Amino acid sequence: MAVGDEPAFFRQMIDSIVDYEVIRLDEKGVISSWHPGAQHLTQYTAEEAIGKPITLFYTDEDIVEGKADAELRAAAETGRYETEGWRVRKDGSQIWVSVVLTPIRDPDGSVAGFVKVAADLTEQRQQNLALRAGQQMLDGIADYEVIRLDSGGVVRSWNPGAVKLTGYVADEVIGRHVSMFYSEEDKRGAVAEREMAIAARDGSLEAEGWRIRKDGTRFWANVMLSPILDDDGEVTGFVKVARDLTERREQEQLVQRQRDEILELSTPVIQVWDKVLILPLIGTLDSMRAARLTESLLERIALDQAEVVILDVSGVPAIDSGVARHLLKTVEAARLMGTASILSGIRPEIAQSMVHLGIELGGLRSRTSLKDALQLALRMVHAGADVAELVGPRA
Repeated sequence: MAVGDEPAFFRQMIDSIVDYEVIRLDEKGVISSWHPGAQHLTQYTAEEAIGKPITLFYTDEDIVEGKADAELRAAAETGRYETEGWRVRKDGSQIWVSVVLTPIRDPDGSVAGFVKVAADLTEQRQQNLALRAGQQMLDGIADYEVIRLDSGGVVRSWNPGAVKLTGYVADEVIGRHVSMFYSEEDKRGAVAEREMAIAARDGSLEAEGWRIRKDGTRFWANVMLSPILDDDGEVTGFVKVARDLTERREQEQLVQRQRDEILELSTPVIQVWDKVLILPLIGTLDSMRAARLTESLLERIALDQAEVVILDVSGVPAIDSGVARHLLKTVEAARLMGTASILSGIRPEIAQSMVHLGIELGGLRSRTSLKDALQLALRMVHAGADVAELVGPRA
């Protein structure tokens, strides 16, 4: 390339840059060159821009403050000036630009003009502001751990809620695997890895379990795990939200213990004679209560070596197929332990209802009153004792 062709070559090179504004200003800041990238950025054509002061693109506030002159002076004094700020397009819309001003000097060192390079950072600024707003929002959540994991489960972000929940600060956690908060048993069972696999497969995961704080204490955590997907749908990481439910779990367990105690009180097993027990049933008999009833009855049968148990249903408002099924299961369990059962307290309306429902009690003995049931139980125990006496001791 001949020396004389250099200006044309550089003009072609600059004109090919369409994502940046690269223009020349004179020493007073008047535009003296223009190119397609500048038009793309500002919407002005060369005829509309050349010969105009650089303040053409500044906001009214910046013009009043003399910002353009201040920037040119700073570039002339320091040899380079870089800034960011709002600029105005031809249609009046504003863009956030990055600007670099470099002075052009004569052989004697005096400033002959400036080269201005500008880029539109509006979208990048909006993204940065959105990220900053999101981080500020997360930082404001003090009662929840909201963190980000990479696809392998390594912690990549930390928020104040996570500090409060675990006792760890960011420097102690970021870069380490999330399993650091799990018990040794859960680590051996690869619980963290299994949870991430389920979240990736199903789109989310909610789980509860014990987690470990920095001081070694345990807390019961509710965890929500959601995968982060790229444009191709591949998992690039996870968002993990956790909260401490230790107090709620303790309250639930307390309520359950109190409920169990009430159930035990509402279904007491009473020994009336040697080898004879009574189980008075009061109120509704659901599956949970029936299971407790059977368990406590079998324990007393084993403890007292009972031969007969009376199930008194006079306090049960109604017997449907569900209640009958529970009673028969209890009777069958007692029979397997060698104990006979008697059903007492069958009222006429309950008997009619059972016949209407087709409920079969099989060979279960029944009596209308507790008095009759007690008399039958006494005869059964005495009969058993007489047979044992006649048979005599086993060889």
